[in-house]
Amino acid sequence: MHIRFHVGGPAVHPTAEQAACIAGWVGDSYRTSILADTTAFEHLEDVDLLVLMGMYWPGMDADWAGNMTYKPIEEPAKQNFLRYAQSQRPLIIHHGAIGCYTDWPLFGETLGITWGVKRASHSPFVQHRIRVGTQPHALTNGVSDFDIDDELYHSLRIDATRNPQHHLWGSWEGAEHPLLTTLEPTAKTGKTVFHALGHNLKSFEPEAMAQLWRNSVTWLLK
Repeated sequence: MHIRFHVGGPAVHPTAEQAACIAGWVGDSYRTSILADTTAFEHLEDVDLLVLMGMYWPGMDADWAGNMTYKPIEEPAKQNFLRYAQSQRPLIIHHGAIGCYTDWPLFGETLGITWGVKRASHSPFVQHRIRVGTQPHALTNGVSDFDIDDELYHSLRIDATRNPQHHLWGSWEGAEHPLLTTLEPTAKTGKTVFHALGHNLKSFEPEAMAQLWRNSVTWLLK
């Protein structure tokens, strides 16, 4: 089976290196391809799982993002992505990908989870204790509560019609925030897993992260 990784964007999110880590975690049972920007949406016919990790948006010319130039997603790439989603093959959305292609609203609608300007935020990059949800799920098999150096996303826009289920939680400013979410498929998109954790390579160090990714791939491709 073929797993395609969509990577790229600001250096603060080293997604190409993270995708290589994930490819190693899931092992040789899967063929993997790691492609930047909209080249990741080419030749999706034989892709069984699309993993969205890249972050491209009109504001990426900001100083903190490295003064990068944004190239809007063009129509052929849009149609390739939509054909993949409408085939109901699965998606994994990772961290900053929920802020990708914000000038094309249908992208975020298809994902079911978006950053939501003027609403969403995140904690500082510090160590957090992550709690596994009380309801057993295949995504958290073999995982117990763990510590991680990361930033915690919160107050995201999540499509309630897709019956979101949350499987990891972190606490920030007196509130509990979901950090691993599953979304049910619709007529326009397949079963989806959102990994909010994973800002950088330091955040990939806990063994729990490897297990969570292996579980996600197994659950989506079983």
